[in-house]
Amino acid sequence: MFVEEGRATLKVKADYSSVEKYIYDIDLCHYYIWRWNISADYDANNKLRQAYVNGNIVFPNGKPMKIVSKIAETGKKASIYRVQRPRPEAYKGESSLGFVLFDRDSDPKTTDDQALIGAGPSRADPMNMGKLITYTDVDPWRSIFDFDAADRIVPYQSGCNEVDRLMKTQMGAQRR
Repeated sequence: MFVEEGRATLKVKADYSSVEKYIYDIDLCHYYIWRWNISADYDANNKLRQAYVNGNIVFPNGKPMKIVSKIAETGKKASIYRVQRPRPEAYKGESSLGFVLFDRDSDPKTTDDQALIGAGPSRADPMNMGKLITYTDVDPWRSIFDFDAADRIVPYQSGCNEVDRLMKTQMGAQRR
């Protein structure tokens, strides 16, 4: 349904065939690229263990596949990185999304021991992007910051002329 009707992109997590996500990107008039990242963990019987929206757990009593320990293994060092996720399509606005990444083994190539902290808007409307949502202790692969490319970036449906006028007005007000 997400792929055929919603035109989302399905990704299965490497080395975890029971973990999948659907990503859906919307170009908000080149000011911001909105991402929905809907993911799920399934058990051996293909029953849902846990679902996530942009990395946040949906079912409080569900059973996530993993929880990353925030303590380095004995004799090893953990690292905290500042990371930028480029979004060049948003050349009029947020062309890069920043977040903080915890890496338990300090090896960015091993992603099963990482968690991030970041924030993003609550609405996919460039005229009113809502409140700032903070994402804490989120698996990067499940987040709005993941580096997987969607098969397509859908254009904003309401047109951009009014958005451009609003942004121009706001930029003029900031310069005063």
